[in-house]
Amino acid sequence: MAKPSFDRSRRESIQPPALQRIDTDRAELYVIEDFLDPAECRRVIEIMKGSLRRSTITVQNEPDKYFRKSRTCDLSFIDVPLVRRLDRAICETLRIPPALAEPTQGQYYDVGDEFKPHTDYFESQELERFSTPAWGQRSWTFMLYLNEPEGGGETAFVNLGIAIKPKTGRAVIWNNLTLLGEPNFDTLHQGTPVTAGYKAIITKWFRRPR
Repeated sequence: MAKPSFDRSRRESIQPPALQRIDTDRAELYVIEDFLDPAECRRVIEIMKGSLRRSTITVQNEPDKYFRKSRTCDLSFIDVPLVRRLDRAICETLRIPPALAEPTQGQYYDVGDEFKPHTDYFESQELERFSTPAWGQRSWTFMLYLNEPEGGGETAFVNLGIAIKPKTGRAVIWNNLTLLGEPNFDTLHQGTPVTAGYKAIITKWFRRPR
């Protein structure tokens, strides 16, 4: 398998054998099972619990105060070996340099918490505000379920009619852009409400180089 190119004029691509592609031609969407074993998942949850804050969104003055209801941990800023190894493993799996990776976050959802339908790429009016001299648009999203809620908490790609159920250690990976490098609205997704128990995940976003 050829190593993907990160030239600015070409899109990033991933095709490692462990990835299972979801059957749709409208988005690049993958699942990988057992990315992290259950004991490591539990350990990450414990690390997260000590550093949770209210989750935020990029849209300023969002009128719906329940649009995103969860708590977030800035996981990459916690200097422990497991977190460092996890960060490294995610980058290696996607074959994207760490220099193009945003810090890993953890999210914790209690009963009733959710993240209503949204996209991970930046809208045109947001892009310059969230870009840097090295980073442009978001490309790939890597999300990992750390547990299985007793009810709810699916990741629903609403335009595709696809809902992925949380499973401990399961990773969901998708390209937020089209093959031409444009934002792909078919990656619109929702963290559906948790109806019993709780849901813990980690999320890492990657950027296109400028």
